[in-house]
Amino acid sequence: MPYSRIDIPTPRDLFIRQIEDQIISGKLAVGEKLPTERELEAETGIKQSVIHYALKELERMGFVRIAPRQGVYVADYTRNGNADTLNEILRFNGNRLTVKMATELVELRNALEGAALIKLAENRSDEDLAALRSVVDELRAMQGGEHSNTELAEVAKKFHYLICELCGNDIIPLVMNAFSPISSVLWKMCLRFWGVDGFIAHDEKIISLIEQGKGHEAQEFIIDIFNQYLEANKQYMK
Repeated sequence: MPYSRIDIPTPRDLFIRQIEDQIISGKLAVGEKLPTERELEAETGIKQSVIHYALKELERMGFVRIAPRQGVYVADYTRNGNADTLNEILRFNGNRLTVKMATELVELRNALEGAALIKLAENRSDEDLAALRSVVDELRAMQGGEHSNTELAEVAKKFHYLICELCGNDIIPLVMNAFSPISSVLWKMCLRFWGVDGFIAHDEKIISLIEQGKGHEAQEFIIDIFNQYLEANKQYMK
C-alpha cells in the first residue's frame, strides 16, 4: 500500500502554531504584550534563539508587532496580514472555509478574474482561445478516469488562472497565485457541487463570451454562478 509523507513540525513551527492559535482563537487579544523571549524559553523549553526567529516570522505574517526595547505585542492580523496569514487561519479551521471566508474569497476572485475577462475579451487572439480550450479538453479527458478530487479541481482551477495569465495584466496573476493554496480548498468544494460536467459547461460558456468580445457578460456570468454556489452551500460551511 502507498504511504503518505509525514512532516514532523520543528520546535520553531510548534511555537509559531501555538501563538497563532491563541491569537486566532482570541485567547490573546490585540494589543496584549507577550512574555519576553527569556520568559518564553523558560515556559516552553525552546531555545531563545529559536523563539527570536519565530517571533520575526509571526511579525511577517501580521500576528505580532515587535517594538524595539519595549516588547512584543499581539497585532491585528486582519490589518497587517498577508496570504500566508490567510492560509494559517484556514489551517486553524481544519482546512474548512467559513461562510465569511468563502464569500470574501469569491468576492476577491470575482474582482480579479472579472477584470481579466474584460481585458481578455477586448484583446483576445486565436491562440488565447485555443489555450483555454486545451484546458477544457484536458478536464474532459480526465472525466470518468481514476483521478482524485484534488487533481480534477487543480485542472478546473487552471482554466480560470489561465484567463488571468492571458489578459495582459501581469499583476492580476501574481495576486491570484498568492492566494492559490487557500483557493484550492474552494475549488474542491465547487467540484463536489457542480461536478466535472458543470465545470466544462461553465468553461465553454466563458470561452464563447470571450470569443464574442463580451467580457462584461462573462464577468457577470462568473459572479452569478459563484453566488449560486455560496447560497446553496451556506449550511455546509461554519
